Amino acid sequence: MDRDADRPGGTRDDGSILAEHARAAAQQLVADANRVGPLVHGRGVVGRPVPVRSPGSVSAPGDRVDEMRPWFVPVTIGERLLGFALVDVATTPPGTDGSDVREPAARIRRWSTFQRHEGDLESCPPALLWTDLPTITATAVAAAGEGAGEGAHTGEPVLTWERTPEHLVWEVTVDGRPVHVAGSAAWPA
Repeated sequence: MDRDADRPGGTRDDGSILAEHARAAAQQLVADANRVGPLVHGRGVVGRPVPVRSPGSVSAPGDRVDEMRPWFVPVTIGERLLGFALVDVATTPPGTDGSDVREPAARIRRWSTFQRHEGDLESCPPALLWTDLPTITATAVAAAGEGAGEGAHTGEPVLTWERTPEHLVWEVTVDGRPVHVAGSAAWPA
């Protein structure tokens, strides 16, 4: 999921600018202990934002940056995923002064935590299950059943949702069939 700005000598693209705004909004959220709790506020680390594609655009090549796009921003402590912020990032219309500069605006859609109670790390899943593409792909391949294995042809995992934007899943194509992955669970899409 590298963006141009993440590559040596690369230039910033619209996606990396929007990701920066999503990350900044999540950092502001984590800075507010009243909203996220003392553990997240004191020790939570804001991870790399991932764009969430609508299900209809998952298979469309060259996904464009939409006017409004949600971003998944993980918050971890060590190897545990405490929770995530779902951040809506939008660009404003072109300036009224005749300029065509669009400035991203971000707002927290929701904060979700895996903690059953404040301070609980045991109920939080390993972060790799939600943030590491090879782990997500391996989970999809294992769920694909017979015929899938080390030689399976897989597509790049894409973060999307099932039924509503609140039900986030990774979609991975395994030998031409889409598989949904949410943490350690996986099923045919």
